[in-house]
Amino acid sequence: AKTLFRAKIVERLKWVDAQLEGREYLMGASFTVPDAYLFTVVRWSPFVGVDIGALKNLGAFMARMNARPAVQAALKAEGLNK
Repeated sequence: AKTLFRAKIVERLKWVDAQLEGREYLMGASFTVPDAYLFTVVRWSPFVGVDIGALKNLGAFMARMNARPAVQAALKAEGLNK
C-alpha cells in the first residue's frame, strides 16, 4: 500500500511541478497562503520516502521558499533548521 500511495503523491507533485512552470509561486509572482502550505507538505517528502529530485520547478520553488527570512525564522522557532 505504501508503494501505491507514494506513487500517487509523486503523480500529484508532478502536476504541481507543471503548474509552477514559469511562475515563482503557485498563483504567479506573489507569495500566497497556498505557497506556505505547499512548502510545509513538500518538506515532509523525505520523511515518507518521496523523492522530488526530478521535479525541477518544485525544487526551485522549495529553494525560493527556504530563502525567505520569515520561513527561516519560523523553522528556527520550531527547531526545524538543519
